[in-house]
Amino acid sequence: MKIGLYTRPQPQSLGGGYVLRDDVERAAVATSGRHEFELVSVPLAIRGQARVKRKLDRLFRRGPEHDTLLPSFLAEEVKRRGLDFLWFNHYPPFYIGVPYILNIFDLQHRLQPWFPEVSANGQWEAREEEYSHSIRRAAFVTVGSQEAKDQLCHFYGVPLDNVKVMPFPTPQKAIDLATGKTQMPQAHDVRSKYDIKHDFLYYPAQFWAHKNHVNLIHAIKLLKDRGRAVSLVFTGADHGNQPHVEKVARDLGLADQVHFCGFVPYEDVLTFYRQAMALAYVSLFGPENLPPLEAMALGCPVILSNIEGAEALHGGIPLMVNPLSPDSIAGAIERVQNDPKSLESRIAAGKAFAASNSPARYMDKFQDILDEFVPIRRCWP
Repeated sequence: MKIGLYTRPQPQSLGGGYVLRDDVERAAVATSGRHEFELVSVPLAIRGQARVKRKLDRLFRRGPEHDTLLPSFLAEEVKRRGLDFLWFNHYPPFYIGVPYILNIFDLQHRLQPWFPEVSANGQWEAREEEYSHSIRRAAFVTVGSQEAKDQLCHFYGVPLDNVKVMPFPTPQKAIDLATGKTQMPQAHDVRSKYDIKHDFLYYPAQFWAHKNHVNLIHAIKLLKDRGRAVSLVFTGADHGNQPHVEKVARDLGLADQVHFCGFVPYEDVLTFYRQAMALAYVSLFGPENLPPLEAMALGCPVILSNIEGAEALHGGIPLMVNPLSPDSIAGAIERVQNDPKSLESRIAAGKAFAASNSPARYMDKFQDILDEFVPIRRCWP
């Protein structure tokens, strides 16, 4: 089949969302064999007109059925190129009479609706409206774990066979660096640059409430009270919660141990991974996340939230913690400090696991899904 992979420009500050979309797009267009992949998009001018029209539609209380600008343009483009199937890789889909496959990150607005980033300012309603229609109309939906599949089928009544589990691939940049395909840049003096005085844990995460920076800081406070000085390095864009996290660090007397580095160059990210005691990925959303895979590829030990399915999804390799228990997090940090030798087997296993989990392998599995639809799709022009 000829597959149109829908795309549009995205800022790198999106973090994992940007990396996942970019890696999959690159792997898709490089794929040859059973199916042909082409990128398809809508020009910026058309998208701008559509945004204005949606504002007017809301003003005059017109429903989404009136929003025809984007679908009309896409329908013409699909027809012109002779595309058989559309792939919306973590983008809201358009139904234009062409079957499509939809990838979704999570259903956290249903699972943890108390977080403002999935509920406030109309977010809950917007997600629910989008998912309730697009998920049930898709030929297939792909999710990152068996747990996500169970949730999706439960919440939206989708047939089990229509939902496929496709674990996220390891970021290609990390694989290329780990395997020597790309030369590792020289390590930067990040300690001086960011005034880091102690051994540190690294946490690359946008400042959303669900990223759980606060309980990680409380774990560092416990360690300080036990006579252990450990620093935290946070990188990532602020989405409104950073001032709260900074206040918690100050109130606990940890302002000199918690470093808010913002959106940093990739060379600094690599150095953080190489010099950190461990990645402390304590997000409350998951179990599908990219930084633990990136860390494993680069030989950085991983402390990971014990969200249902996370341990199996990462090969049983990370040190698992209760992300809502500072004592549990502190205990894992002490294990890293007290017995670094015991981490050697985890590091070796992590490197092998992450390297094998490539975007190319992801595309092979994705084509298996498309193969199922070939005899169906050939039933009409």
